[in-house]
Parts: sequence; C-alpha cells; structure tokens
Amino acid sequence: MSDPVQSTKVILWLGESLGFWIQTGAFLLSALAAAYIIYHNGKLARLRATIDLVMHQKSDQDLLRCIEEVYRLNESQVKFSTLDLGSAEGKCVLRVLNNHEFIAGGIRSGAFSESLYKQMQCSNVLKVYAASQAMIIELRNKDKKDTIFQDFEWLAARWKVDPLKKK
Repeated sequence: MSDPVQSTKVILWLGESLGFWIQTGAFLLSALAAAYIIYHNGKLARLRATIDLVMHQKSDQDLLRCIEEVYRLNESQVKFSTLDLGSAEGKCVLRVLNNHEFIAGGIRSGAFSESLYKQMQCSNVLKVYAASQAMIIELRNKDKKDTIFQDFEWLAARWKVDPLKKK
C-alpha cells in the first residue's frame, strides 16, 4: 500500500507550491491595504488640521480686528514705508502677515490641505495680499531679505493665476 503523504500531488507554479503563492498574495494585499490606510489617514489629518485652523481664525477676535486694520490702512493709502512696526497699527499688520505666512508655509509643506483652504479662504487671502503687498516689499527692502513672507507671496501668486472656480 502506498503512503498517503507521498501520493499527494503537489501543484507547482514557477517552482513554488500553491500555498506559497497564496501566502505571498495575502501578504502583498495586506501591505497594499496598510499603505492605502496610512495615505488616507494622512489626508484626513490634513483636512482636520485645515478645518481647525479656519475655525481658530474665525474665532480669534484680535486677528479679525488686525485684518480689518490692514484693510483700513490700505484704503486710507497710508505709506507702509512710514509705518512704525512698533505701533499698534504696525503690530496688526505684522500679526496678519505672520498668520498668513504660517498658513502658506503649512500648505506648501503639505501640513494643510490647499484645496480645502482655498475653497474657504481664497478671496480673503488675495485681498489681504493685495492690501499688504506694499508693506512686504518695504520690509524686504529695509531688511535686505528677499525671503520675508515668501510663502505668503507664493500662495497668493498661485491663487491669483488659478482663482477659485464657480461650482
């Protein structure tokens, strides 16, 4: 009588058993699923961080007051080159510019969702940039640094070329 272990026919494909290929396929599918989950969680984290940021901006009364001050200064055609950065007005302008530089840097580095932030704040960002562009140029000339508020300028230029579309 023949031994049942020896009489079992082994199915081979590319020199390996069927069990090997099933195990390898399951491992590959698991790795792909894990990579997708990591990517998806990163995307959700960026969206959540962006929403939290906008919520904070909308509730920060001091920031909102400073943004209005930037608009007022721009409308009154104050020469930003004569603005004392130590004054209340100067501090407001710097607060707004630093806030937008932080956000633009976060978008540029991928920490915030550009598409979501653009959808919620495009016109505001472009309006603040237009109002403060003279101050940015003056600060760069004064400090002899072309990198001052470069991320904010990058974002505004990018959105000006490709503004928000009507849906």
